[in-house]
Amino acid sequence: MQIEDKSPKFELGKRMLENEQLTSLSELFDIVPYTPVAKALGVNNQRLRNKIDDPRSFRVSEVLDLAVLLDVDAIKLFALLQETIKKSVPAEG
Repeated sequence: MQIEDKSPKFELGKRMLENEQLTSLSELFDIVPYTPVAKALGVNNQRLRNKIDDPRSFRVSEVLDLAVLLDVDAIKLFALLQETIKKSVPAEG
């Protein structure tokens, strides 16, 4: 799975993810363009946006495919998803 004409934004997203400079999945997609990723994952833009808003809806295969597209360690991507999910769950108190 590859994206034709990868924008330099993919490399920036990769570096930021690898350097743990991102705190949520939406921050990654503030950099990386939706449309080529959605197309590569076989979903439309709105479906991808829904998944970004609720990372629990990502299938494992989609996360692995996204890691391949970004050329990053899948563990780092899963950690970012976990961090995003933690932030979205209201704190018990």
